[in-house]
Amino acid sequence: MPRSLALRALLAAIFLSGSSAAALAADASPPPASKAPSPAAGQSTAALSPVDPRLGLAAAYLSGRHAEANADTSKAVSFFNYARDLDPNNNRLIEDSYFLAAQVGDFAQAVPSAKRAFEANPRRGIAPVVIAADAYRKKDYQGAWAVIEKIPAQSVNSFALPVLRAWGAAPLKPAETALAELTLLKNFQDTARLVDVMGGMLNEHYGLKDAALANYDTLAANIENERTSVLRIVVKGYHRLGKAPQAKAAIARFEKAHGASPILDAMTATLNQPAAKITPQEGMSEALFAAAELLLQNEPNLARMQIATAYAQTALHVNPNFSVARAFIGSAFTARGRFDEANAMLSSIPKGEPGNLEARMQVANNLAAMSRTDESLAVLRELLKERPTWADIHIAVGDLLRREERFAEAVGEYSAALKLRPATAEENWTIYYTRGISYERTKDWNSAEKDFKKALEIKPGEASVLNYLGYSYLDRGVNLKEARRLIELAYTKRPDDGYIIDSLGWMLFVLGEYDKAVVHLEKAVEAAPADATINEHLGDALWKVGRRTEARYQWQRALTLDVEDAQRASISKKLEQGLAQK
Repeated sequence: MPRSLALRALLAAIFLSGSSAAALAADASPPPASKAPSPAAGQSTAALSPVDPRLGLAAAYLSGRHAEANADTSKAVSFFNYARDLDPNNNRLIEDSYFLAAQVGDFAQAVPSAKRAFEANPRRGIAPVVIAADAYRKKDYQGAWAVIEKIPAQSVNSFALPVLRAWGAAPLKPAETALAELTLLKNFQDTARLVDVMGGMLNEHYGLKDAALANYDTLAANIENERTSVLRIVVKGYHRLGKAPQAKAAIARFEKAHGASPILDAMTATLNQPAAKITPQEGMSEALFAAAELLLQNEPNLARMQIATAYAQTALHVNPNFSVARAFIGSAFTARGRFDEANAMLSSIPKGEPGNLEARMQVANNLAAMSRTDESLAVLRELLKERPTWADIHIAVGDLLRREERFAEAVGEYSAALKLRPATAEENWTIYYTRGISYERTKDWNSAEKDFKKALEIKPGEASVLNYLGYSYLDRGVNLKEARRLIELAYTKRPDDGYIIDSLGWMLFVLGEYDKAVVHLEKAVEAAPADATINEHLGDALWKVGRRTEARYQWQRALTLDVEDAQRASISKKLEQGLAQK
């Protein structure tokens, strides 16, 4: 039976790597032991509350590290705070405490520890950002500027200094002083657009409307190639300046390039609402959020993701109405597998706000990831009532039903999505592919084959489709020459994919080239050791070349993995009787 390839988010892999970036490059050794009492010998710390007085410093610290490595940041905060209270002069614990508290948005805990950390070492960590953001939220602009001024040019925050200094100066200094802080951004490709993004808002703040309009016009001139976040800034800027036609034109050009979406509809709807003057808090929150986005533009890793999450939380702390930051943080929690926290954050985005529907889609996906299928479907069905013409919801429902092996229902959802999408949309290949899989599993091979071919017509050379169609031919014993061509082409596209290597090996087995089949199937098992079918295939090939003890081992291993009843019966028969000779 063909196997569809699991789709994994890159950031999820980064987040789940188990690395620790707390305290930003601090070594992972525990702090010196304190004289606080430790748990009794043999007693598990798992049953203890983070505030249980039986928990000693070392146990609390290691429990915090364990919670952090398992992406349970809230629990890690509790452990580190407790450890810090046991050893209040330990700088490592102070750093861990504020950094993790900032990531979960607990600024009541983060700010006091950040102040102590900043006093101890102003170059280390994001403590000054946390302190300044808290002061800015309270409109203590002098206090915020006093901290921002002390941020060293060579520190983990240096990349964000131009925008932080610009908005730090905005409530206190002349326009030319604040705008001059942005000059450094022109020197780098990744930050050049921020000159106009931040410049537009700063010019608005100072009442320089013509200059602000020029900034937004510059961004709008190339809006088709910008991110949605830049479009959002342009639309809001035009709206505040009374230029609704320009805002609508920017949205229309972006939609033509990227397709319609609820977030664009919501942006358009905001143009019918009164526009309030930009505030310093709004500007600073945008600066902090821009810094969070910058961190993830190139080669994101765990440390960058943790810092970006903390920056986004500071943006939300400064401006609690900043829904875009909520969406960012929710996505970050999702990537780390913290689905309940993610859903709580995503669900806090008000209805009608740009991004609300997309956030609820993510909530549904997270519920599905927690095997709460009925709840996930309920969220998606509710979305369909509100937006019956949004193809992405039908696709999400189809994907969920397909994972639940409700293939006939999935076909209906994919078909509905195709009716709503432009016939020429390049992204349609994925719908034809997944509908083809669903057709194949309902034994409607003719329809499945048509969909696979249509997917390849739209996106020739797509390895996953080549592999599935080629393997399907093998499975049916038809079009073997074409099957070989498709699978070999898929292998050239993704030579390290265990499922494609398995298809190549199995093709050689079906064609009687058993020695070659063994070579590839051994590689396939190395690449995907937990797949029962691949282990079974290797067992079959090993039997054919006379390595029967090894063959039985592979069949026995296959039975320990996730196998359907029919496959289990077939493998058990092979263990009893061997492989029938043809």
